[in-house]
Amino acid sequence: MFDPLSPETIKRLAFVRFLHEQGIFQSQQPEPLSATAILSFQDAVEHFLLIAADHLKVNLPSSMQFLQYWERLKPALPAGQDLPSKQALDRVNKIRVALKHYGTIPSTQAIFQAKADVSTFFTDATKLIFSVDFTSLDMIDLVARQQTVDILRYSQTCMNKGDLHQAMAGLSIAFTELIDHYTGANQSSPYRPPFRFGGRLHDYRDQRYSIGRDRDSQKAGLRDLLKFVGDISKQMAELTKTSKSMQRAMQMTALGIDYRRYAQFEMRTPRVRRFFNGGAEFSIEGFMKLTEKDYDFGRAFVIESALQMAKADELMRLHQDHDTAIRSQEPWGESDVRQWEGPNP
Repeated sequence: MFDPLSPETIKRLAFVRFLHEQGIFQSQQPEPLSATAILSFQDAVEHFLLIAADHLKVNLPSSMQFLQYWERLKPALPAGQDLPSKQALDRVNKIRVALKHYGTIPSTQAIFQAKADVSTFFTDATKLIFSVDFTSLDMIDLVARQQTVDILRYSQTCMNKGDLHQAMAGLSIAFTELIDHYTGANQSSPYRPPFRFGGRLHDYRDQRYSIGRDRDSQKAGLRDLLKFVGDISKQMAELTKTSKSMQRAMQMTALGIDYRRYAQFEMRTPRVRRFFNGGAEFSIEGFMKLTEKDYDFGRAFVIESALQMAKADELMRLHQDHDTAIRSQEPWGESDVRQWEGPNP
């Protein structure tokens, strides 16, 4: 009987599933972009084999051929059992070598077959070696931000109970909270993160209604003024709407989020209205045809986004330290000024 899985092993296996999911997404891209799926699939398999060797306490040489894993791991497997999919993954490896070392772009059919072969391998080998289902490995173990983890776990609880709409709302809340964290939208301090791109924009209110309800304005018969204000209000509303969209697109791009996937996520998740007291509400109108696949896509997107945004943690720390150092100067804002002594700029 194999040893129980340690938290570190579970985390490493979750990373393998992340690479596998990344490969599946890449395989759905148009040619030749879909070819990158082969590299992700191979990386996922090789990571898995290394984790398996550690778990089975098998010593591996510093350098070995890909198919040697099957030979090296066999003695540690249950009697009569072989590591599965040897020929299939040898085929995937040859496609990877041709792509990486010779620039040969694999066909759509080859990529489709590689996806099927790798998926079959993970299903069979994970059960054989680790006694767990590959699909049960939760990529949430890779997420560092606890608030994101808490919301995602609650969403999964809702999903397990069959409440798809509540689960999808949770995904929307988790993602919005992530964005608020990295853009400083949920902070009251004077610090402004580098990913904010301006303050929070609110929908513009048409001023005609305020003017029209004013008694003095009604007596004055300001019909022409109301029309003029109405025209300006329409323009301001459109400008505000456009600015909000551009601001969010810039935030997505700066944080390394695939905007096309973000757009798909937005279409699949309900609009959530949050209150100052911490509560929230959402409307399910227009979202009655959601499926479990929509939830799986959304959950993977939030997790991948959390991992991607975490790359900005160090920059945010440095930026905040710099901001604090400047604000701590006495008197505030003053600094030494020197003249440039080099060639004219």
